[in-house]
Formats: sequence, C-alpha cells, structure tokens
Amino acid sequence: MIHIACNIDANFMQHCAVTLVSLFENNKSADICVHIVAPSLSEENQQILRNLVASYGNDIRFYFPPEDLLSCFVIKKFGKRISMATYYRCMFSAILPDDVEKVLYLDCDIVVLGDISEFWNTDLSGCGAACIEDIGKDEDERYERLHYDRSYSYFNAGVLLINLDYWREHKVDKQCVEYFQTYPERILFNDQDLLNVVLHKDKVFVPLKWNMQDGFYRYGMDKKVADWNSFREELLHPVILHYTNKKPWNYDSMHPLRSEYYKYLDMTPWQG
Repeated sequence: MIHIACNIDANFMQHCAVTLVSLFENNKSADICVHIVAPSLSEENQQILRNLVASYGNDIRFYFPPEDLLSCFVIKKFGKRISMATYYRCMFSAILPDDVEKVLYLDCDIVVLGDISEFWNTDLSGCGAACIEDIGKDEDERYERLHYDRSYSYFNAGVLLINLDYWREHKVDKQCVEYFQTYPERILFNDQDLLNVVLHKDKVFVPLKWNMQDGFYRYGMDKKVADWNSFREELLHPVILHYTNKKPWNYDSMHPLRSEYYKYLDMTPWQG
C-alpha cells in the first residue's frame, strides 16, 4: 500500500483532484490510500473526492484536526495564496494513524507523470525524510537566518517522503512547535523553513525528477549542474512536476509543461 497525504482547504479541491487523477493514471497497478488533511470540507466536497478515488479502486481517509493544533503558527511569506493548512505537514506524526509507517506528501500544485514506486521504496533508515533540493538552496541568507551550515543544503517541502516512525520517535511535531515559539523571527518560508531546521541533519536527497520545480526551467543553466545532459532529460521527463511559482491556472503562466495540468483536469469533475 502506498500512502499519499495532501493538505487542502475548499479552495484547492479542483487542484487536489488533478494531482490525484494524475497519480492514479500513471500508477494503475499500485494500491493507494490517500490521506486528506483539512481544516474542514463540506460533505459534498468529501463525496466528490471519495467518488474520484473509488473510481480507480483506491481508498481515501479524511482528517479534520482541532483548530488549536496550529495555534502557535502564523503565515509569514505568501499569505495571499497559502493558508494555515500548510503547517499540517509539520504535524503528520500527530494526525495520521500509528499504523501508517511512512507517507508521501504532495502539494496540490503538482501533476504526477510517471511511476512513483522507485521513490516510494527509497531507503529511509535512520532519517526523517527523502526530499529534493530547493531552487533557492544557494541563497546564503537562508542558512544565516535559520542558523545551520549550508553544507546541509535546503529542501523543497512540496514533495516529501516522510518516515513517520522516525518522526514519532524524535517528536518532530513538538520540535517544530518549540522552534517556532522560540525563534519566530527566523521563520520566513513557513513550514518549509521549520522542517529544514528540524531535519537538516536527518534527511536524504533524491534526484530532481521527483520534484521538478518550475524555477529549474527558467534558471536551470545558471545552476551549473555537473551533468547537463542528465539534467536536461529530467527537465523534459520529470516524474513529479511541481508548479512552484506561476500556477498553470494563472492566465500569465508560461510553464513549458502547463498543458499537463489541463490534460488531467479533463479527467476530473472540473472537465472543460
């Protein structure tokens, strides 16, 4: 069983549906259980997702944590397009059932374009997560602000293969709360900053194809990658495509793979 988690609110129903359909279409032989964590969802919206997931023979579970679970956090950057639900991913070890040992977290500005089994089977022994470096990893300011050495780099939190057993053992949720309460001035990129601080020594990096952020299409040449041919292949054929800046539903999006979003949108109740 592959466990997938998404944080959403009612505004992201359509985009969550696109992410899930793209996942199911390209992983038809997998048994998948989807965990939806939200502040609230109407019964109508829940039923839409239930029907969608069931049509592929997969399972779905909903979680509506108490409002005070996130009471210590505040949204810093991107407050106009990011809700408090983003912090749920810091609290997964407290929200998801104990029998779920690991989970693949996906943002809902993502389309999945291939088989994720290789990523799902990443060895997580002794570490909290498998993740992908962020487009902004070379910015010294991040390490100065978060007070850890840049040799550990900085990951994008939109795609995380989370070792929940490790998180429970090391109380990652409590570490996030305590750090935010102690150093709120250090946090700029919300839960992503928090998770980088807490897990900077305890994660493993995987190839970009598992979280191809749109910045790499715009600034890839500037990143001075060691193997340009391999990098080009990942750009052309990502497995998990992450629309991290302009969203494909924004009128001014110029993403070269924007059409992939609409391909899967037409397989959802929002067709057309």
